[in-house]
Amino acid sequence: MPWAYSITKFIFHCSSVRATIAKSISRCHYLQFAIGGLFGDWASVAATVAHKQGRAYAIHTDRVEHQVILQVTRSARLLTRLKAKIIAPIIASYHRWIVKNCALGLFHGSDCYEAYSPFCHNSHLIHNVHIKPRDAIDASVLAAKVHGVQTDRTIRICYAGRMEMMKAPMDWVRAISTAQNLGVNLHATWMGDGTLKDEMKALIASLGLDSTIELSGFEPNRERLLQKIRESHLMLFTHVTPESPRCLLEALACGTPIVGYQSKYCEELIKDFGGGMFVPVNDWKQLGELISTLSRDRPLLQRLIEAASINGTRFNDEAVFKHRSKLIEKYLTLNSVLPSQESNEVYFTFRGSIKVNSLTSTTSIKPFAVDKVL
Repeated sequence: MPWAYSITKFIFHCSSVRATIAKSISRCHYLQFAIGGLFGDWASVAATVAHKQGRAYAIHTDRVEHQVILQVTRSARLLTRLKAKIIAPIIASYHRWIVKNCALGLFHGSDCYEAYSPFCHNSHLIHNVHIKPRDAIDASVLAAKVHGVQTDRTIRICYAGRMEMMKAPMDWVRAISTAQNLGVNLHATWMGDGTLKDEMKALIASLGLDSTIELSGFEPNRERLLQKIRESHLMLFTHVTPESPRCLLEALACGTPIVGYQSKYCEELIKDFGGGMFVPVNDWKQLGELISTLSRDRPLLQRLIEAASINGTRFNDEAVFKHRSKLIEKYLTLNSVLPSQESNEVYFTFRGSIKVNSLTSTTSIKPFAVDKVL
């Protein structure tokens, strides 16, 4: 599929891409489209093609795109803000139509579920993560981690993700600065890269945090990255948009409490089993104070680590994809016009891009993927 995120490229390629998509849809038993934009979002285009063919389809979302666009451009140039204000309601209306006409809504996280479920007659809250059951923290490692909380002088903090506006990395730095000024002995590592890296480094230097905060960059080795998360006492996050970052699920599986900005997504993650504490969005000062509280109250931090490990056992690729596959088989088989039984393609997913190693960066490989229902 062509990379067509400008209006001119999108219009140029749209006709030929629609034809390709139409042929692919006719060969597939199950259809799922992961929508996420406007121009260049071939998943949304695929949904309109499927609707025209009278085919039932599932929609998958992991962020509320029109809200994200408005929030990440609040501090941008006037022209960019005006463009966002024009584009956002168009995306909202477009996605509402697509969701309204789907046979199955698969909404990753409570923020997405709350935003889209009112327009979908068959909505399901799902989770999306790519770690294996074996990646969960081992019982002996967990016991040593909990025991070590009482003796470790330094609180180890981590985050894994892109240095972009929606992650608010400057708030992350300021929260750590607040905690250190309150007397907390800590070391923090941000794993990942992004457009705000230079600005983040400048802020770290101006606050005198060069020996406290480590920007380790992109980590290509998945096991090393997960090991760093397991070794940390908490994952500190400052997400400011309605999205469903997988790194929080991965932290829980590693027995690392999630501490950061409040959202429906993170609240839902811990509501039954615990393993996290939150403050209002944009309140980095209170977030720094919370770090200080956890540093002083080590028994509380121990309980959070234990709760996170229990909670995290729910989140692995086998569990979440089995859940999603069963929903697709249940709700799309009877409602779909099935293609020829000669086809060996069982499950077709269009995506705007595929995320490789979601903990550290996003790499666009191709705009769709073909998988089998589990």
